Amino acid sequence: MNEIQKILIVEDSPTQALQLQMTLEDKNYEVLHGANGEEALQLLEENQDVNVIISDIVMPVMDGYTFCKKVKSTENLQEIPVILLTQLSNPDDVIKGLQSGADNFISKPYADEFLFGRINDILLNREIRKRSPNLDIAMEIYFGGQKYILNSNRLQILDLLLSTYYNAINKNKELEEKNVQLSNLHKELKRNNIQLKRSIDEKNHLLGIAAHDLRSPLALVSSYFDLLSESLAINTIDNQDKIISTISTTINFMLNLITDVLDYTKIEAGKLELDYNEFNLIEFMNLSIEMNNILSSKKNIQIQSQYPADDLNVTADYNKLKQVMDNLLSNAMKYSEANTIVQVFIKDLEDEVEIQVADQGKGIPADELGKIFQPFVTTSVQSTGGERSTGLGLVSVKKIIETHGGKIWVESVDGQGSSFYFKLPKNKL
Repeated sequence: MNEIQKILIVEDSPTQALQLQMTLEDKNYEVLHGANGEEALQLLEENQDVNVIISDIVMPVMDGYTFCKKVKSTENLQEIPVILLTQLSNPDDVIKGLQSGADNFISKPYADEFLFGRINDILLNREIRKRSPNLDIAMEIYFGGQKYILNSNRLQILDLLLSTYYNAINKNKELEEKNVQLSNLHKELKRNNIQLKRSIDEKNHLLGIAAHDLRSPLALVSSYFDLLSESLAINTIDNQDKIISTISTTINFMLNLITDVLDYTKIEAGKLELDYNEFNLIEFMNLSIEMNNILSSKKNIQIQSQYPADDLNVTADYNKLKQVMDNLLSNAMKYSEANTIVQVFIKDLEDEVEIQVADQGKGIPADELGKIFQPFVTTSVQSTGGERSTGLGLVSVKKIIETHGGKIWVESVDGQGSSFYFKLPKNKL
């Protein structure tokens, strides 16, 4: 095959044409290029010694099928083998290829070795045709409810059908190789996930130890501080009230921070467990409001209840639900001005209960509402008494509610206050 040197590329994409040209020239082929069917026919008039034509199908001016048909109907060109480049996405492509007289299909994308193998096969079959009797046939076939008339050489038909079959085998081989690669990537991803989980578990474990070890001495400091504050009432010092208030606020913030971190590490590790018990929600809420009213007295904020006086039993984790209410009421007081009201509503919804905590505070800007349940995120709204936020409390609240099988959401008007709602099933068990 050393005498075979010249190949005509018919391709409208300059990038793909240049890539194919460089590939062929690396194998010492002489390459001509036509940007469409008409341009390629003009080149063939001047270069009738072309050995193989490689043509794209989808092209402007004249597509590949029309170009191939013109080549095969021109006496001095019809012996030149034509390879069509296609996606082979439709069986009609094969019929159209037969009608146009194409010798071979190559589906995109393709490997260079596959391309060279098809060129070699085409050239070998061309030599066989020269030695074979006239095997031209005319036949009518129906495919997809449509009639087609084929005028092709039998060997040409066989070449085209075999190339279609060979393309399918090649694509299946490529698919198998991709599946193997995908399987290997999946295994690697699984190993990485195991390592990542181990790292997260170790991090959470260390964080839990650190938070736990800090909470105990801080609780002790808080107790001793209460004793000292009582004795200091007798022996006063300058700015005593301010100093005591600052120390108390700092200790409480640190204790709350540690509690939130411990809760968050459990949530992140998927180890949040609930202890379900049946209890009276009305009694529970009255006690929660009573305890938080003591804390709200510094700002003269009143927490008021609006719900049925009758008993309303639910099955839930009492302590976790207390944590939810303490957090929501604490936030309501934190962002409310002095001498305002926080209201707690309960609705009995047959199988569910809906609880609402509404304040008359600063509200939350609309563009920040979607962030308040995200970890370590705080809004631009500042507390009214200098209170600090960990950015973890509402994350724990959301997880507790969702683990109960409920949901939580917020409605707020900037400058007018916020309402936090959550629903819980009455009986989760």
